[in-house]
Amino acid sequence: MKNAIGVRRKASRFVALGLAFGGLSVALPARAENAPAEAPPAAPEAAPAKKTPAPYSLPFMLRPVTAGNVVRLDTALAFSTTKTTVPVLLSGSYKILPNLAAIVRLGMIHSETKGPEGTKATSFINPAIGALYSIPIGESWKAGLFAATTIPVGTGGGDKPDAATRTANLDGIYARASMDNALFQINYMTPIVGAGIGYIANGITLQAEVTLLQLLRVRGATLDKDAARTNLTAGLHFGWFVIPQLSIGTELRYQLWVSNGTIEKGPDPTRIDNWTLGFGPRGHIKLNDKMWLRPGVSLTMGLDLPTGFASGGLEYKIVQIDVPFVF
Repeated sequence: MKNAIGVRRKASRFVALGLAFGGLSVALPARAENAPAEAPPAAPEAAPAKKTPAPYSLPFMLRPVTAGNVVRLDTALAFSTTKTTVPVLLSGSYKILPNLAAIVRLGMIHSETKGPEGTKATSFINPAIGALYSIPIGESWKAGLFAATTIPVGTGGGDKPDAATRTANLDGIYARASMDNALFQINYMTPIVGAGIGYIANGITLQAEVTLLQLLRVRGATLDKDAARTNLTAGLHFGWFVIPQLSIGTELRYQLWVSNGTIEKGPDPTRIDNWTLGFGPRGHIKLNDKMWLRPGVSLTMGLDLPTGFASGGLEYKIVQIDVPFVF
């Protein structure tokens, strides 16, 4: 009997051990199957795409509100009832800081007076040096602050200039719609300050500017009686991109001699101020990622005396050919 009981106990132990090992063998694969899978490595975050700036309609005779690297050849063909005048301006702008550009302007002018006793002359006008600081205001607005001075080294200055050369210089004022007076006042050094603001978005540019010019006589007192003159210019520019490669621009401009004794005492009070209107197309040709050619042609006409078409007006028609190269 004892042997039988012992045999049963041993058999029970073997069965228990077998069940235990069997359960373990079943449990281990179950754990492996139920173990959570490792999370895949996180994909690297994509760099944010660089936002393309809205296209800017470059003004014709107003200043830009953006600082840039630009070489610009600007020629005006001005036809009036009494003369034909061709001022040619070469400008260079280079960014010395991301929003600050140094500016240099050089120029010459050729003018021919009509009639049997007409004269003709070519002259180099006063150069100008300055700087433009562009201030972004949100995503769609920019402001531009400008400061410059002319250098009174143009030809046709002094107390005894060649009369035809002096006349050619003064002809440039109306030929540039009275917006660049300081360049053609050869006997004056002219500090200039100005400000502009522009909305640039949705294929539209809407810009306004105002500029104050303080002319200070440094030579030629015999002919230029005013020791100082103060000039104010202002303008509005509206540009619309018909397609990315072509914009249409319109400019309304105003100039006022705040102080000019020669004109104030003279016989023609209409010379104190002047309104002009210009309009025309401009191309926008992308050469590579950084280089653009933006040629433009505009027609400007006087809206009031003395350059307008009213009785006694000089009937100015100014064709401007403007070729800026941006890099």
